[in-house]
Amino acid sequence: MTRLGAAVLCAAALGAGCGGGDEDEPQPRDTGAQPAPDTTKQETEAAPPGKEGAGGSGGAQAPPAGETGEGPPAGGSPEDQPGGAGDEIPARSQALITGRDGRVSPRRVRVPPFISVRVELHSADGAEYTLSGGGKTITAGGAVATMTADFDGLRPGRRLVLSGPAGKVTVEASAEPGP
Repeated sequence: MTRLGAAVLCAAALGAGCGGGDEDEPQPRDTGAQPAPDTTKQETEAAPPGKEGAGGSGGAQAPPAGETGEGPPAGGSPEDQPGGAGDEIPARSQALITGRDGRVSPRRVRVPPFISVRVELHSADGAEYTLSGGGKTITAGGAVATMTADFDGLRPGRRLVLSGPAGKVTVEASAEPGP
């Protein structure tokens, strides 16, 4: 019983010493003239935005993030900002194919499995070269010397065959990933 009594006494003393964080606000006088909600409303109207009371416990709203220099810039999450999170370039391998003297080379390009593939067709002699496959067509030559197309990654042992009038190129997932 003594321990219980001491615990209750200690809790009462701590509770009485705790102001609840209201030390900053003046306590309304109990005159009965104004109820508490009206007092808060008057304080909110009297404090201009961005001055004392903005973002405090007086009920005023803080200015939007980005206008005060704190928090993320206005416009939303870091994903929405240029150079922010999510602007990373995904892993991709590259298949460089060159058209010269009416033929394309190399005939076989090995890429790592599961990593997307960017096929780049370049016309070295200015003639027009076209390759089709995987639901896409790439044409380079004339005014456009180089053209690219992105393809999904291939499973190990699978192939992407691109063909055109100048020959066919096989892109296969058989290379080891890495430099």
